[in-house]
Amino acid sequence: MRKVALVAGMGTIFACASAQVQMQAYLEQEPNNSFSNPQIIVSPVSRSQGFVVWEAMLDPVRDRDFYRFQVVQAGTYSIRVDTNLDAVLRLYDAQGNVIAENDNFGNPDLPIAPLAPGLTHTLEVGVYVVEVFYYPRVLGRARYALRVFPGTTAPDYDPTEPNDTPEQAIYLGRLAGGEFITQDYRFLGYGTNDIDAYRFELDTTGLTLTIRTQTYTDTVIRVLTPDGRVLENDDSDWDVFNPAASQIQINLAPRGTYYVLVRAGIGWGGYYRLRVSAPLPDEVVLRDGDAEFRLRDLSGSPLRNPINNADWAQGGTDHFYQIGWWYRVEGEHSRELTLSEFRFFEQHRPNRATLTYLEPNGIVLATHYELRRTREGGSVLYADLTVINFQFQTRTFQLFHFADPDLNGATLNQARWDDRRILVQHTPSGSSPTRLWIAALTPYTHWQVSQHPQLIDLLVDEAPTTLSDGSLPLDDDFTGAFQWTVTLAPFEFRTVRVHYALNTAFVPSPADIDRDGCVNDADLLTILYKFGAVALGDPADINGDGIINDGDLLEVLYQFGFGCQ
Repeated sequence: MRKVALVAGMGTIFACASAQVQMQAYLEQEPNNSFSNPQIIVSPVSRSQGFVVWEAMLDPVRDRDFYRFQVVQAGTYSIRVDTNLDAVLRLYDAQGNVIAENDNFGNPDLPIAPLAPGLTHTLEVGVYVVEVFYYPRVLGRARYALRVFPGTTAPDYDPTEPNDTPEQAIYLGRLAGGEFITQDYRFLGYGTNDIDAYRFELDTTGLTLTIRTQTYTDTVIRVLTPDGRVLENDDSDWDVFNPAASQIQINLAPRGTYYVLVRAGIGWGGYYRLRVSAPLPDEVVLRDGDAEFRLRDLSGSPLRNPINNADWAQGGTDHFYQIGWWYRVEGEHSRELTLSEFRFFEQHRPNRATLTYLEPNGIVLATHYELRRTREGGSVLYADLTVINFQFQTRTFQLFHFADPDLNGATLNQARWDDRRILVQHTPSGSSPTRLWIAALTPYTHWQVSQHPQLIDLLVDEAPTTLSDGSLPLDDDFTGAFQWTVTLAPFEFRTVRVHYALNTAFVPSPADIDRDGCVNDADLLTILYKFGAVALGDPADINGDGIINDGDLLEVLYQFGFGCQ
């Protein structure tokens, strides 16, 4: 199975305070199927440092995994494979000569698993290669962890401890659809009564909630539900690699706070992931008063045109037809792509939701929508996009936001500039006009308006697009788009924001963090409270650069009092 080659926790070192042995953590990186093409363990092995490949797999059948490491201090070292199935361990020197081999009864940390191999050997300074394979090769697939450390006593250490009780639980976040998967390693002490406690919030009632462990070891999970139930599972059949993994499914799960307690079966221990999932929605609905916003066609082909995917109703009348985001990475894409790989959904409140997309090639895109009713009877919609460059090289993104409003359900609208906002207007016969103001709260690179379908055709055709910075007024079937050029260093992220105001005099300000129409003490206190924090899509990150800092504070001070009555 091919895995993303990431050093767990971005190179985090796990330190064992008692033994003073540091364990550098890795995930398996395929291909590593031969002596000549092993996975390279970068960190050197010494009398004070080892390593663990804490999530690895022998898959498909006949898979062989090789790992090359360097010993920089001569001494006695232990090499152990944690697994519940029949693995074989071989140690080679740099020339490919077999130094030692073990099949069974080699891992004293897991005496209950006699098929788990391991060996202890005196190693000189030099390069070595470890091979792990299944016996017999024609049958086996397995999960495992590989540990190499000085001496014979395993340097057990879990930086998340203490987390043994609900009061000490690790907070996973809020969930309304999608899946939590713990990213850094989670560890249960070998042969102990260690318990790991977790807490999360389920935002929606009636979903099927699934809680499971992904591991090679024997686990038991207990779930405490918001309605007072206690559910427990030892073994399950969800994972074909490990029937001793655990799973609990809750149908019609109630909304509220859940606690999950994970422990190892008697005599077991080791590394694992916790996975918590609920079905993703087909439609997002935001409500505030009599205002309602609906968004559909949330995933699918990146080449699709999500036609008629949005409704914005106020007083029972719909005023929107289509809204969406497109992106292109320079040097990687020859055309624009729309968001496709919907993976996580969070609905913070009835009027606010976040949809996260994990696109191919290390592109993470999160859209945030917030609907607010205003005092004079209109409503406003905030549409934000956060882009993360989850790669090790700097990349330039072209981001596009497209809108096709049909005020009062009519396709013919009039558009003009109103100060720095685009005003779209429709006047039904014998009625007062319906007005929609559109503003980019993040300075854009280009913009364009045109009659339908000229602009959307540019975004879904096979050629790269640069918006033409058109002109207003426009009396036709109005569509509009903004474009931002964003260059991101590795693992850097940026947020761009668009604001819509429907039948309201509400004038937006990026410094209005709580979005109540007034830049005041509450916004200033929010900045001061969060100062220095990394901000992923947080409105307090006014300039969208990913951190709440001096620039955001100065913006609040400069605009203090804006919009206040």
